[in-house]
Amino acid sequence: MLKRRLIAAAIIISAMLFLLWMDFQVGSPSMSGRPGVILCLLAILTGGVAAAELWQMFRSGGAIQQPLWLVVATMVVATTIMCGPVLYTVYPVDCPIGKFGWPLVGLLLAVVVSFLYEMATFDIERAQQPGLVTHRISRAVLIYAYLTILLAFLTAHRFLGHDNHLGQIALVTLLSTVKLSDSFAYFTGRQFGTIKLAPKLSPGKTVQGSLGALVGGCVATAINVFLVAPLIYGVSLELPWWWIVVYGVVVAIAGMLGDLAESLIKRDCQSKDSSTWLKGLGGILDIVDSLVFAAPISWLLWMLVKTAV
Repeated sequence: MLKRRLIAAAIIISAMLFLLWMDFQVGSPSMSGRPGVILCLLAILTGGVAAAELWQMFRSGGAIQQPLWLVVATMVVATTIMCGPVLYTVYPVDCPIGKFGWPLVGLLLAVVVSFLYEMATFDIERAQQPGLVTHRISRAVLIYAYLTILLAFLTAHRFLGHDNHLGQIALVTLLSTVKLSDSFAYFTGRQFGTIKLAPKLSPGKTVQGSLGALVGGCVATAINVFLVAPLIYGVSLELPWWWIVVYGVVVAIAGMLGDLAESLIKRDCQSKDSSTWLKGLGGILDIVDSLVFAAPISWLLWMLVKTAV
């Protein structure tokens, strides 16, 4: 199981690094001058697949909900709208929507579509039980909101300052901090874990593993600031030492909370994994779940120091 997990993780990490490199090249002024083109295409694909996985988990949990084709199509359209800022080489400062207005427009459209579908199909004479329509709408809106938080803040890192270098560094720092802290937690927990962290949600997580995650988060952040940024991207980040520690610790904690949040959904729906198409890792949600809460926290921390870099 561990061998399969490591092989799958190695393949996904290699593919991710290649796509990030491609995104950086395409975003350079000599090419499109639009940072985030490849990332947005990946976000649209991820949004559709992740929506299908959530829909399937809700279905396996016995929830009656809106059709799969409608949920996936709506999520794809909403994510496409969310990527609006990538259309600009220089984002207009007087844009009335603002960069975060695009995800809100996409989410609003998704909510409206959910209501319109129920309006068009509602038949009070054939209604099976009170509150059924509200239940269906709530399930669909949860899918859209959950995934919009993740994808909107991921792309927001890439659009940071509409700077190809800074946006790439911020995104790489987020991804590596979350994933390295997760790796530290896994191996620390296996070696020293004795006290369960949240046995009802995730029996494998331990307090010792969580402490290892905090160390891993700080190590990953320091590597990106002191090595990756200057040596690979040629950018010197004049960041205070306390910011590196705060970023590593807080983002690692947010990553663990995101992981537990998806575990809550899986336990409620009685699903072991979000899907089975990724052997050893589960589904796409099992890979990105730790980013759901970590991405907003990371973006806020980068905004605090943007003027310093």
